[in-house]
Amino acid sequence: MKILFIASRFPYPPLQGDRARGFHQLRILSRRHPVTLISPPPEKNLAENLAALQPYCHQVKLVAVPLWQRLGQLSYAPFTSWPLQTHYFFNPRFQQTAQSCLNAESFDLLHVQLARLAPVATGLPNIPKVLDLIDALSLNMARRAQREKPPLSWLIAFEAKRMANYERALTHQYQQLVVSSPLDKATIGDYANLQVIPNGVDIDTYHFVTAGRATTDIVFTGRMGYFPNANAAIWFVNEVFPLIRQQVAQARCFIVGADPTPAVKQLSLRPGVTVTGYVAQVQEYLGRATVAVAPMQAGSGMQFKVIEAMACGTPVVATPYALGGIDVIDGEHLLVASTATDFANQVILLLNDTALAHKLALNGRQLVETKYTWSQTVAQLEQVYLLAQS
Repeated sequence: MKILFIASRFPYPPLQGDRARGFHQLRILSRRHPVTLISPPPEKNLAENLAALQPYCHQVKLVAVPLWQRLGQLSYAPFTSWPLQTHYFFNPRFQQTAQSCLNAESFDLLHVQLARLAPVATGLPNIPKVLDLIDALSLNMARRAQREKPPLSWLIAFEAKRMANYERALTHQYQQLVVSSPLDKATIGDYANLQVIPNGVDIDTYHFVTAGRATTDIVFTGRMGYFPNANAAIWFVNEVFPLIRQQVAQARCFIVGADPTPAVKQLSLRPGVTVTGYVAQVQEYLGRATVAVAPMQAGSGMQFKVIEAMACGTPVVATPYALGGIDVIDGEHLLVASTATDFANQVILLLNDTALAHKLALNGRQLVETKYTWSQTVAQLEQVYLLAQS
């Protein structure tokens, strides 16, 4: 089928959740379907990033909206029910570009990414439409509001309510919608046209590693400019890591990911803590670490960091917030802990118990190979496309 794919951010490099999900969907879909991509331009390295996507796209149409115009669009917020981020990201140029593509040739399906760009489908001809929400942003914002202080917490809580109403309304505007975890579906509602399709891992690049690992290294991965990751890193270093160092004095913590906030950068001043910033291959750090942690205190959706670590054979300790519907069993695929003391004890256990760490590593990799490869999840997406067309 011919697919018109509209992304909210340029899906390369795949450093963030929506970009990674979009990139791998394009990569797999292009094997069987011609795909035309409509997207904002990349923030930098235009030629290089375009070249990286060209093999997977029949055409690429870039829609540039200057920052001043995005900010101006927020002035319409009091007069609509749209969330603020929909006002900020959506611009009629996306809809006009989509209409131009549809006028020039026939397409079998419209795929739109995130509620940010959901209005693009309004007024387009009778083409089957699929919206990939990825996660329930209303849940993400509600959890963040609990972690912030007034007046920012008030604004985020207000936005969470608007987003919750908008997510439910979108179920009446698209033939099919997609989220990445059962919790996100439950948050929005048990709508018949709302499907769960998990995130995936490219197991050809996330290799299972057993030899050459350090004995006391802990790694936390993710884009550190994203609030749930930054918040988790700060909580882990301040509340958990000192408890670990009391028992394992040589323990080292590596916080690996692009765009660390100033508060995250400050963590590198703590003994044993390294904040790397952007790295080209997060797999290198996962392949060397003894334990991977996912100490999430907020956020929503399915965490790439968990399934990527399991793919590499790095045993994981995670909070319940980090599980995101991943089909894991505590003690079989990873270890789960909620409080700082319990989290520290589970990490210490894995640093000392090589047999348990090896068991979790084997089981985690097998789970990823069985359920969470991109080929499997994109095959599920293709079935949703067929439902939208029926």
